[in-house]
Amino acid sequence: MMLSLDVVVRTLADAQRSELLFRALDSIQNQPGIAARPIVVVNGQKFDPATLEALKARPGILLHQEQQASMRVARAAGRKLVTAPFFSYLDDDDELIPGSLLEPMQWLDSHSDCDVLISNGYFVGVDGSLSELIHIADHVSSKQPALSLLEDCWLQQGAFIFRTSSIPLAMMDADWTNMEWTHLAFELCAERKSLHFMDLPTMRYHDTPGSMSKLIRHHEAEQNLLGQIRRDDRFDPYVRREVGRKYLRTLHNLAMIYWQHGHRLRAWRCHLGSLRPPYTFKYLLFSRKLLWPFARHKRGMVAT
Repeated sequence: MMLSLDVVVRTLADAQRSELLFRALDSIQNQPGIAARPIVVVNGQKFDPATLEALKARPGILLHQEQQASMRVARAAGRKLVTAPFFSYLDDDDELIPGSLLEPMQWLDSHSDCDVLISNGYFVGVDGSLSELIHIADHVSSKQPALSLLEDCWLQQGAFIFRTSSIPLAMMDADWTNMEWTHLAFELCAERKSLHFMDLPTMRYHDTPGSMSKLIRHHEAEQNLLGQIRRDDRFDPYVRREVGRKYLRTLHNLAMIYWQHGHRLRAWRCHLGSLRPPYTFKYLLFSRKLLWPFARHKRGMVAT
């Protein structure tokens, strides 16, 4: 009997990304040796009518529309529609590698005690260059996968397969928008889910140019996430201590970014929050920069 997998694809179904969306669907439906079904969740009302009609006419997919444009709602809606023994997610502008899912699916099917199989992928740069998405070797031997999350998020869309019976809807319906997969990875660790790392590329992640505002939001989301984890008693004290240290480093990074962009009050708040052991004296030197007028700092940057 052929193994079956549901792959949730959340999309705005807009004209600009329509071609990429159908490339993603092709990469799911053309996986040899398994029955892979895309669950396409159209997220909100700003869809392109032609793209929506093409989705309705496409065989072999399950199409669902959500009135509200929400990544969380779409994530949960997709999970609710899963009927296969295994499921995954794929971003609408990424793609699965041809023939890559059979081996991990067979391994997961033969190891009933495993809840999540984590694979690898390629990061495709804007120039078409390929690089490793996840350095799996860093995580395979880790006895504390939550700690390795502090260096690299090993849970990426298209590079994991969940056992449906092990991952309930409630876990996929949590209020995470930014850094949602890092949130989920920590939750998997907190709930003691059985993880298996397989150094096999299964997807291609296509880069899109980022902005400074996205960088700031990322660090802000990271700060909020780490702040939650360091107080979560489901993790042992050592993990919480290391998370707390990363939290202080993130506060320091945010202070520097805010300062560089003239957000002096925010910079001071983050800086003062970062002055905790073991970084009190190390980060205290940064106070001098905050005491200089921002305009002087900016002129100094131009002069150099």
